[in-house]
Amino acid sequence: MKKNLRIAGQEVTLEALQHAGGSLRFMLNETQYHFRAHALPDGSQLLEQEVDGVLKRTRMHAVKMAARMKHVQLGEDEVLVEEMLPGAAAQAASALSPRSPMPGLVRQILVAPGDEVASGQPIALMEAMKLQITLTAGGAGIVEALLVAEGDMIAEGTELVRIKEKSA
Repeated sequence: MKKNLRIAGQEVTLEALQHAGGSLRFMLNETQYHFRAHALPDGSQLLEQEVDGVLKRTRMHAVKMAARMKHVQLGEDEVLVEEMLPGAAAQAASALSPRSPMPGLVRQILVAPGDEVASGQPIALMEAMKLQITLTAGGAGIVEALLVAEGDMIAEGTELVRIKEKSA
């Protein structure tokens, strides 16, 4: 089974190879990975990744944020994982302005109108369900307007910053 995902703003292809008894082998962009997971009482997972034949441990926690979106914390790293529907890649790739993946509180706006931004550049920080989420630019452009302010409570899907393509 293959799935197209967006992980931290990058489109990837995931192919499950084996899933049984807490063990998962998969291909991610043509690189094979092997993990074993053990559920912990607090709802997080103890995750072991096989690297050069040795299992290395880390903790993982995932929170479902929307229908096809999860916020994943793996050790110290946090990413947003979104399942891409067939035909949605072109639409998602053209979306420059970040939208809130879930209801939450705007903690910090990191840009100002007129700023030039690069694809994947952090634009705003929000807090939801005790998680800090970094929203990033969907592509290179110019900040046209700030649509929210620090301290605002926002709904899922709220556009925080409007970014327009740079003129040639």
